[in-house]
Amino acid sequence: MTTSATQTQYQTTAELTAQQQAVVNHQHGHAKVIAVAGAGKTTTLTHFIAARLQQGVVPRRMLVLMYNKAAQLDFEAKLQRLLPQQALPEIRTFHSLGLRIYQRLIQQQVLPAFGQKLLSDGEVENVVWRLLQQAADDDTRQEILSQKKKWVEPAMAFIDLVKAGLSPAAEVFETLDYPPACRLFITVFEQFESWRKQQGRISFSDMIYDPVRCFQQDPQLARQFGGHMQWILVDEYQDINEIQQYFLEVLHGGRGSLMVIGDPDQTIYEFRGSRPEFIIEQFDRRFNDQPVQRYQLPHTFRYGHEISLLANQLISHNQQRDAVLCLSHSNTPVSRVKLHRARYEAGLIVKLIEAESAQRPLEQIAVINRLWALCAPVELTLLQKKIPYQLHNSLSVLDRWELHVFWLLLEIAAGRFGQRTQAEREKAWLHILTTPYPKIKRSMLEQVARQLSQAETDFSEALLAAIPPELSKWQREQLEDRAAVLANAEFVNTSAYRILQDYIEQTDLYQGIEDSAFSAQQIEDRQQTIKSFIAFIRDSQQASAQAYDYLLQLKQQRLQQDNNTGVHLTSIHKSKGLEWPVVIIPGLNAHYYPYTPEGEFTTAASEESERRLLYVAMTRSQQQLHLLAPATDLSRQKNHAPAERLSRFQHELNITQCQQLAQALNQQQTQLELTTAPPPWLADYCRQVNAVLELSSAPAVAAREMPQDYIIERKYPEPQEKQRVLHEVFGRGYILSQDENYIKVRFDNDHKLRTFDRKKAADFLSYDG
Repeated sequence: MTTSATQTQYQTTAELTAQQQAVVNHQHGHAKVIAVAGAGKTTTLTHFIAARLQQGVVPRRMLVLMYNKAAQLDFEAKLQRLLPQQALPEIRTFHSLGLRIYQRLIQQQVLPAFGQKLLSDGEVENVVWRLLQQAADDDTRQEILSQKKKWVEPAMAFIDLVKAGLSPAAEVFETLDYPPACRLFITVFEQFESWRKQQGRISFSDMIYDPVRCFQQDPQLARQFGGHMQWILVDEYQDINEIQQYFLEVLHGGRGSLMVIGDPDQTIYEFRGSRPEFIIEQFDRRFNDQPVQRYQLPHTFRYGHEISLLANQLISHNQQRDAVLCLSHSNTPVSRVKLHRARYEAGLIVKLIEAESAQRPLEQIAVINRLWALCAPVELTLLQKKIPYQLHNSLSVLDRWELHVFWLLLEIAAGRFGQRTQAEREKAWLHILTTPYPKIKRSMLEQVARQLSQAETDFSEALLAAIPPELSKWQREQLEDRAAVLANAEFVNTSAYRILQDYIEQTDLYQGIEDSAFSAQQIEDRQQTIKSFIAFIRDSQQASAQAYDYLLQLKQQRLQQDNNTGVHLTSIHKSKGLEWPVVIIPGLNAHYYPYTPEGEFTTAASEESERRLLYVAMTRSQQQLHLLAPATDLSRQKNHAPAERLSRFQHELNITQCQQLAQALNQQQTQLELTTAPPPWLADYCRQVNAVLELSSAPAVAAREMPQDYIIERKYPEPQEKQRVLHEVFGRGYILSQDENYIKVRFDNDHKLRTFDRKKAADFLSYDG
């Protein structure tokens, strides 16, 4: 079962560590507590509150601020169990407290009243899309109309980022690596705020943003809301952003004491404005009315030495941190880390799930992805095998927007498209005509879609007849190519894979996706989702006429499943604050760790930020951590994709050494011979866990994982005729013939004979045997 990080075994006062007790005993003045993952923060804070109340602090003069609603409810439940039938302090999220102050400002007529219903994402999306069109020139407006997601998503993210801080929109824009065409976001932000105020609406962000803006403009007003608390406690302080920091300063008002608790190594919400320097430096500077006492909670109650050593080994490479060693408490279970060399990760992940599920419920297993693109093939395989899963995302892979055009093609192949109403057909046709966008005026494509909506059969002929005569030769060919695929879908008895692959090739769909997104991450997410779906359709060997019903059956299977049962499919950001007995982390390669996307609309994350993400993912595990790395031993071979090369983080982890050390500690060995130099913090770790371990270095370093700087020459297998091969796109096949320059391959589900350069074939083909 999924548990919050604060739900690890609850401790009584007698069971508190010396470090936890030191925090509980803090009497007055500001305090900063650096707590590692699974350190019992909730336990420590609840006991601190109990101690202060016992000393006579009035509950209403204590305020506890939590980062989200789930953490708030969990904290309240534990505090009530510790202090039954006793008046408790107010426990709120930042936003709920902001909303209460907002309502007070309305009563004082400082802020106007707003509609009780918060703006939904859908409402904001529609308004932003309209404002983008109004702010754009004619050429850009045409693109915005045709490629809504490309523009609306980053514009909404920009609005949220502005509201996470105190700077004007124009200044925020200058800090981002957005292309000049996006400068209209500044205008859109200002117009959105004007629209919002005219309509009397607020969003989730505005609960804090609007009151803080008032406080900035009127410091006297701000003083009304500050200085009322003897104690303010802030959990997950590393996730705070600039506007929440200012809000906290207003609440403090120069009186009372603050205690903040968090871990700068777990700062992973930079896209929301969080920065590790708030907890590392800014707290001491901004709350300088009293000395700041620093405490550490280094003991984790979540996992054993093997994961603790691994976490320390990785995060010690970061410079921007408040260095605290993560120490496994003596009560923690023995934890194991296993590195897997994977050629096909989704298949291996499902095998690991099946193996682990023989020992524990599926609900105790989580797959944590760096990008959602990694999740698509896993979800499809689980669906096919009827293994239940919980998706920590709003959309199943079968509902993804980028797959909708394939559903429509298969609906035509199944003979179902004509059963739609005319209005439904018009909407569907417009999607086909614009996916990918053929650089034809949208108004003209809308006219074509209206004409096509009248047809109930012979869709390819209808499309050819509806092509406007004024189109250029190139534009006409774009629509003719789609008509040819439609003809095959409607009249040719072939494989579903062939229909969909033809559509991809004829429309140059992957290039269209690149043209319709600014973010490299968004491009990869969509392209990898499509590739995973195409591979799934290929391997399922569905005929074109039956594939639509097969997919509907899978979708129905998903809808009937309880989303609170089964293995967890999640992302690193979604997994924050949670823990599971078994965690599987795919994609430990040079592409995803660190992930540094390039291209428009991309602000590359720092390497330290990427290292923190992997640190958070690994420390969600309690007992078993599976890491999936490339099957090859490549380091920096330029002719291989980053996903085939080792991550530099893998070298930093030095997994083999961590396993050796953990085994020695678990077995209480006194001597250990290492094949690599021990990390500088190891002696301190052993001392703090009361271990006496004498280390020596072996002369040989053969077992050492090769660093990124080493280039390992790959020895390619010599291909043989009739040998079976696997290609990422074309699937399985066999070598038909070869000479000294070329290899010819016949793929099982491909009607064309494919020719590959012999010297480069190993980049695209994997050989069986």
